[in-house]
Amino acid sequence: MLPPFLERFNKALSAFQAKYPRPEWDQSFKSNLINDFSFFSSRIEDPKLKYGDTIRFLNDQFVNKENLSSFIQLEDHRKVLEEMVARFEEFELSEDLIKDVHLNLMGSDLSWNGDFKPELIGNYRNFPVVGSRYPLFTDKEYVPHYNLEVSMSSHMDFFVHRFNHIDNSNADSHLLMALAYFHNKFLNFIHPFADGNGRVCRIIMGTIMMKNGCPPIFPKIENDDDMVTYISTIVDCELKGSDWPLVAYLANGMTDYLENRIRE
Repeated sequence: MLPPFLERFNKALSAFQAKYPRPEWDQSFKSNLINDFSFFSSRIEDPKLKYGDTIRFLNDQFVNKENLSSFIQLEDHRKVLEEMVARFEEFELSEDLIKDVHLNLMGSDLSWNGDFKPELIGNYRNFPVVGSRYPLFTDKEYVPHYNLEVSMSSHMDFFVHRFNHIDNSNADSHLLMALAYFHNKFLNFIHPFADGNGRVCRIIMGTIMMKNGCPPIFPKIENDDDMVTYISTIVDCELKGSDWPLVAYLANGMTDYLENRIRE
């Protein structure tokens, strides 16, 4: 039996699929989905982004150029996601694919939030990383750099198995459970790259959604309170040793988005 938030998600997804069959999506409809996903994903990393200005920029309209580096990062995110989603039917997760996403996403110095390290574009980091969560939460230490090759290799079979056995009628094999597992292990445990881990993670998540009959969507993150809720959910998963808080967060936020689109 599914928990209510997954039942609600399944119902909303079925209604969305019925109203907007994927073969009938035109370019404008696809761009709207990808623009929204790219903004919500990028807003997690960059508090300077504002929804209205961002969507105008992505639609080639005039915006204030003060946050040009933020817009360029988001445009890179959108381009890579769009390319991945366009080829979703041939998508097969692998370490090489993950590195290629990073390579395509992080090729410009403007794409980096920290120091630009061109030798690490498309390559795992070669130094230790501690995720800064101060002052809200305790900082997070990720897998040591000298263990990254082993850690990524050992997790890939688990990622691929879960993505290849998605069944939305079963809680343990539900799409959102598979996404939450990948998110928490890749982003909040391994954190393999020097920069861009969150964007890489969410781009792959968006592609997995498409491959499993779900549009690329993400809970709305439009302000600092939304960002804190997202981070708090990740920390809650760590404290409880469970992916379920993130599953519920994704289900509720994504269902809200689907229901809003259905009402349009």
